[in-house]
Amino acid sequence: MAKKRGSRAGQPKPLVPSAMKSLKRARHVTSEFHRIQRELDVVAGVSKDGTPSARARADKQQLERQLDSLGGRQAYQEASVLTTARHRTCKWVFSVLTKLGMRPKKNQSPLRVLEIGAVNTQLLSVPWLDVRAIDIKSQHPRIEQVDFFDVPPKGDKDVVVCAMVLNCVESAVKRGRMLADARRHLKPGGYFFLMLPRRCVEHSQFCTVPVLESFMELLGMRVVENKTSPKVFFACFEKIRKDPTAEDRAEVVKRFPDPPRALRRKNGAEALTDGFAVAVAAADAAAR
Repeated sequence: MAKKRGSRAGQPKPLVPSAMKSLKRARHVTSEFHRIQRELDVVAGVSKDGTPSARARADKQQLERQLDSLGGRQAYQEASVLTTARHRTCKWVFSVLTKLGMRPKKNQSPLRVLEIGAVNTQLLSVPWLDVRAIDIKSQHPRIEQVDFFDVPPKGDKDVVVCAMVLNCVESAVKRGRMLADARRHLKPGGYFFLMLPRRCVEHSQFCTVPVLESFMELLGMRVVENKTSPKVFFACFEKIRKDPTAEDRAEVVKRFPDPPRALRRKNGAEALTDGFAVAVAAADAAAR
């Protein structure tokens, strides 16, 4: 009897029936969603005094209409269910945790994990992980529908995973706040896994891999491993035991201000088309 197609062992199980079935359509939606988010970033950075110009307001409204016609975040979430089933970022999480000696031995408690922006149940299905999976617009009953910024950090997690989420956050300051809060969720010595589109660190006017790593260091996290795939940048950071000092907080505000400052890059200006950036507001730094 012939095996049914798609029944191979190890394939991720589907979540819930989705209106989006075409992988081609899913790729188009995710690509367009990210493009619109990039352009919204650029529009947000047009005004230096915090008051958007009439042109900036009109551009923002047009981009928001494009986002609505695409199906908004709901369509993006449905598309992500299909696209992430083919690109299992959780495999890298497993391999790094094993390499770091974090995988629990028999009779040891599972690692406590917070997964931000979960779109599938791959991590939830791992017996040696105790996962709290959250998303602002849940696509599965096992994924809790809650905004990450509404979850109080308790410093009780061994691992925090943030895969292809930071780039969807709408401002540089909120991205900086997300990274700082991710650290606050971790125990000392815990690990933060971050995945971003490569364009965010290769074609941004404001961010490179070294810039991102220096930002994380000022927050109190050191890089332990990173890699790239054709489209994705992967990084694992360890929460160092020493909390950031007052000098560190002042330095991060100085080096990563809001609005962000463009970098001096050797690449041609035409290649720097991405608006991805991280920043820290002075009030945020003082509160941490």
